[in-house]
Amino acid sequence: MSLAGFKRKFTEIYTTSPALYIRTKKLEKASQMLIDSNLRVSEIAYQCGFESISTFNRLFKKHFQNSPSEFKLSHIEQ
Repeated sequence: MSLAGFKRKFTEIYTTSPALYIRTKKLEKASQMLIDSNLRVSEIAYQCGFESISTFNRLFKKHFQNSPSEFKLSHIEQ
């Protein structure tokens, strides 16, 4: 299967692009790690496969409407 064919079929099945699907899964994993672990935000970003903390922070805030630090604090207080 060609790359273009794979992307077409993936989008047909999952209604999103492979890149966006993977990014969403990485952000979901990071959010769970922020809740469940005592790791620093930077450690979680790198463990989830983000190459820079600034990219991680920007994408996380766009997806969850909170920065990773705010997200972590809000779940500690509950």
